[in-house]
Amino acid sequence: MENYQLKPFKSQSTIDYSKDLNAQQFKVATATNGACLVLAGAGSGKTRVLIYRLAYLLDQGINPENILLVTFTNKASIEMVNRAETVLKSDLSKLWAGTFHHIGNVILRKEAHLLGYTPSFTIIDREDSLGYIADCMSEAGYSDKGTLFPKKDILSTIWNLAVNAQKEVKEIILNSYPKLEEFIEPIKRILNLYNHKKIQSNIMDFSDLLNNWLKVLKNDFVRNKYSDQFKYILVDEYQDTNQLQFELLNLLASKHKNILAVGDDAQSIYSFRSAQINNILDFPKVFPETKIFKLELNYRSSPQILDLANEIIKHNINQFPKTLRAVKEDNEKPRIVKTKDVYQQAQFIGQKILEFYQDDIPLNQIAVLFRSRFQSLELEVELMKRGIPYIVRGGVRFFEQAHIKDALAYLRIIVNPKDELSYKRVLCLQKGLGRTFAHKIWQMIFNERPFSEIENSLPKRPKQGFRNFRLSLEAIKKMTTAEEALNEILSFYKEHCYLSFDNPEERILDLEELSKMARSYSGIKQFLLEFNAFEEFKGETRIAPGEREEVLVLSTIHQSKGLEWEAVFLIGFNNYEFPHPKALNSQDQLEEERRLFYVAATRAKVHLYISYPETKYTFKNGLIVTQPSMFFYDLPLETYEEVNVIEPSFDFIDPVI
Repeated sequence: MENYQLKPFKSQSTIDYSKDLNAQQFKVATATNGACLVLAGAGSGKTRVLIYRLAYLLDQGINPENILLVTFTNKASIEMVNRAETVLKSDLSKLWAGTFHHIGNVILRKEAHLLGYTPSFTIIDREDSLGYIADCMSEAGYSDKGTLFPKKDILSTIWNLAVNAQKEVKEIILNSYPKLEEFIEPIKRILNLYNHKKIQSNIMDFSDLLNNWLKVLKNDFVRNKYSDQFKYILVDEYQDTNQLQFELLNLLASKHKNILAVGDDAQSIYSFRSAQINNILDFPKVFPETKIFKLELNYRSSPQILDLANEIIKHNINQFPKTLRAVKEDNEKPRIVKTKDVYQQAQFIGQKILEFYQDDIPLNQIAVLFRSRFQSLELEVELMKRGIPYIVRGGVRFFEQAHIKDALAYLRIIVNPKDELSYKRVLCLQKGLGRTFAHKIWQMIFNERPFSEIENSLPKRPKQGFRNFRLSLEAIKKMTTAEEALNEILSFYKEHCYLSFDNPEERILDLEELSKMARSYSGIKQFLLEFNAFEEFKGETRIAPGEREEVLVLSTIHQSKGLEWEAVFLIGFNNYEFPHPKALNSQDQLEEERRLFYVAATRAKVHLYISYPETKYTFKNGLIVTQPSMFFYDLPLETYEEVNVIEPSFDFIDPVI
């Protein structure tokens, strides 16, 4: 195979690579011919390295059309190309740059005729794809609404997982959705029909852009054409690639072998999206004579935060060892905070946020991270009470989530039998009832017709759905407390979660947390009154006077990757919450959980607080004494300071200035 050679380093522009880059970055930018793996530690300037590597190739006379730059977001691609154009002062419009989907789209416009498509094929977004799947379900005899069958959203997720992992639909269901095993055959029929109809209609979804791209690259002529054209391939975030993307890159690099993969195995945290850490770990095996470079100089965090981060990750076995070193000066050690319970944890964090704010740290430079969504409930309530504005990155506020609103709708019916919206909401959750029947039933309820009379007036399928609703409502009415009522709702709502959401266990945990919170209230009415107060708090912002209108960020750790803040709080650092219980029986999953901890810690620039409650109320066992995360015991004492918050020893700070 040809190994395309660069000329000896001699810049043809005014760029001083040795001055603009540190020693590690300089080597990557100028000496990475052949297969190269760049292990870019957190905050080490990997984007800068890619830009200068791109600039160096162009500076040495490589034609833009012979370079492929693959990124994971369009924003990253645009930023890199724009900065390279600024550095080189030249037009790079002929450069092949973009996401996998963008590049796949461009190539398929030229080659998709091999698969029965015309060059004018239409790309459908997720909403249109879901509509198409719903049509296929109906055509196959399965309704998307009111039947005991997985919803279209779940079928879409199964299809995308199967494509990205290059696995059979059956394997995806057995591994990720075992409770849907009985539906394997009809799901396969529906998805086969979906794929057949897409070809007939000359349309592709986003997964097709990669899957069909791979299919055409397996044609010898097409593969030779593009592997010859792309003399240099640069790939960002390589640790997040899946099996499909790995196979695409392998085929594209098959001739020249000049592939530069930039990533950090220590930040591989997306296996649930089919990302494979083995793509980066096995890179030297796949591409013989691979040169490995390490970027270990960190420009983001204090030395104390990096000391803790280095200790976190060194306990993983499957990794390329590296040690982050700080550019910044010494600062305070990370704090590990023990609180009495989740409520005191929320109070402590709310107080510290106000203190940081008064010390001139903007709210948008503060983040609260958590392993699982349910862990934010008590904190969100505390933030609303204190008038601290916040956003939930990549999602909605706890009380605005669909499953929470469903559960609360049942309670609202108990308290207010004239609540039309709540009645219609829960009626639409029943098998055999859609919006049309829900409206008809509500009219009869409004006219005070007895439930038995309403039930007898309905056709067979809606009748069964309404009977289930009636029995559920009667059972809830027998409960005397909000906690008991929510537990009763959860007993029958779980099935809806498994058939309707692609993350049912997380939704169930949220509802269990809501139930635990409700035990503080004497009755259903009192709980809803407090919840209505939360709704009012949402409209109050007492902390952003004048022009300081920034907001606090709440985020799962997964959503926080690639971001950074002056101050970071990691909450719920308890055993059986972090690491996730499902990871305890798998070494690979446990190592990914440790990588999650590493990612969370390395988001912080100066202040890092890791907190865990000493006790918590569990759904099954009531009040229990908890232990900090098992990862806590991996940390040497000198890497952190302990803060023991037994009783509140601080006064409320008035945020109004």
